[in-house]
Amino acid sequence: MRVRVVSDEAAYNAACDALLEREAAGSHEVRRATTTERRDRDDAARRAVLRRSEGRCESPECLLPDLPYRTTTGEPLLEVDHIDDHAAGGRDYPSAMIALCPDCQAKKTRGADQDELRERLRVVALRRHQALRGKSRD
Repeated sequence: MRVRVVSDEAAYNAACDALLEREAAGSHEVRRATTTERRDRDDAARRAVLRRSEGRCESPECLLPDLPYRTTTGEPLLEVDHIDDHAAGGRDYPSAMIALCPDCQAKKTRGADQDELRERLRVVALRRHQALRGKSRD
């Protein structure tokens, strides 16, 4: 079997050419109906985590925890994420959620060490939760 090596430039140009052909044929306008079902999230839990974070990324590995980035409403650009995926049954409660900058959220979701990172985030979220809530309250 012979393996053909394609440069990044050639692969990029081939992809762009194929996309131009799809546009010219009108196939990029094809629409399909989809239906999704998902668990409801409690916005109060999200707001509590943002308050707990004090506008900082809660990942202990964050390279830029004091975010210079803001949303259009002036809030810190943070994602409140469930440590265990909410869709798969993760708890919708602040001790099981964490505020992450977009980079750390991507690392938690798609990073090579996401399982290990989730365990570290679980410890951080629980400690921060207990510091504010008290160990015996829940």
